[in-house]
Amino acid sequence: MALRTVALVTGFALLGSAGSANALADGTLLGLYNPLGVYAGAGLGRSSINQTDFDQFGSVFHHIDGQPLGWNAVIGLRPIPFLGAEAEYIDFGNTRTGALPAFNANQFLGGETRDRAAALFGVGYLPLPIPWVEPFVKLGWAQMSEHDSYSGIYNGVFFNGAPLGLAAASQNTHPNGAAYGGGVQFHFEQLAIRAQYERISGERTFGGWNNPDLLSIGLNWTF
Repeated sequence: MALRTVALVTGFALLGSAGSANALADGTLLGLYNPLGVYAGAGLGRSSINQTDFDQFGSVFHHIDGQPLGWNAVIGLRPIPFLGAEAEYIDFGNTRTGALPAFNANQFLGGETRDRAAALFGVGYLPLPIPWVEPFVKLGWAQMSEHDSYSGIYNGVFFNGAPLGLAAASQNTHPNGAAYGGGVQFHFEQLAIRAQYERISGERTFGGWNNPDLLSIGLNWTF
């Protein structure tokens, strides 16, 4: 996991520095020379988290879903008009579930889930007769980071001969999977307004699927 993190951070740094290195080599100022089409941006929107968490005390699965506020940040390259690449961080936000009715002397009191991801995309742009309107699709791979926590009263679970009672637990998982999406952006010289949908297919280590997505509106700036 540490190696993957270092690789992702290195990738972000290389992407961010590529445009500046070329500009320095030609003795020009940032914003006047950008042959690789380096850009950066961020977006805000509504995400969807829909996953299954395992309650290790009650030995049951609990379904957690929600639509929290999410955001993303991106660094990209577009050396040719119809093809580019992006490195992106996505925070899908937090979602919570409430208490459930007691069953077999156990009661689940609630849980919380937070999903984040770092992703690399190839981006294809569809040329249109209207130059400032650009539909696009993106396909890549993502490394996810999921944090889950929950608590409950487990009088039907015995530990050393006594009821367990109130207990809480948390877990971190790091699945990876395909990432894909698409949308449309509107160009106004160096500024672009982008509306897009992104989804990640990540399989959890203990079973069940988590496929968070984000529908967002953002701004990109080409240097």
